[in-house]
Amino acid sequence: MTPLLSAPDSARWIGMCCWLEQQVFALLGGWVTEISDPASKLVVLELSEHAAWRAQRWYELLPTAAPGADALVIGGDELDELIVSADDAAGADRTPAKLVVAEALMGVLDAMVSELADHTTVISGGSVLRIAGIAHSDIAADLDRCRMAMVEATTPADGEVLASLERFRNQRDAVSTLEFLAQS
Repeated sequence: MTPLLSAPDSARWIGMCCWLEQQVFALLGGWVTEISDPASKLVVLELSEHAAWRAQRWYELLPTAAPGADALVIGGDELDELIVSADDAAGADRTPAKLVVAEALMGVLDAMVSELADHTTVISGGSVLRIAGIAHSDIAADLDRCRMAMVEATTPADGEVLASLERFRNQRDAVSTLEFLAQS
């Protein structure tokens, strides 16, 4: 049986979803000007815009009583390291690396949202499940677009970039998302 989240834990996970979406928005949005390929630029811009939209949806679910929703929008050490490690893809002519980072972040978001939904009941978290369903569909479409752009933008010379993505996927898949976030 899947353990259910208490209200404070649920608010914490929602806050982390919101925080990570905000970071994805800022990171990918900041990279748009560094990408010269129009198709890749459009994909990264859309991924950034969608992350901002989803962040707003998660933020709207956070409690409004003191200390307020902003106090719950936190990432934690593990998520901080994930965002900081994305800096390796910064700079011009690093489009494949940027797309790899985007795909990895979308994968984390997808796993996080899925696991949050799995630990939420209709009775206690109908609105969480509704937003999780919308976010999951949106992220799945974003992952498809990102992966198609990666195929088009990646060359055989980008082997190390793709190897780093595979290492990250294996690390992420080795532990449940809630356990990963609990370490944060």
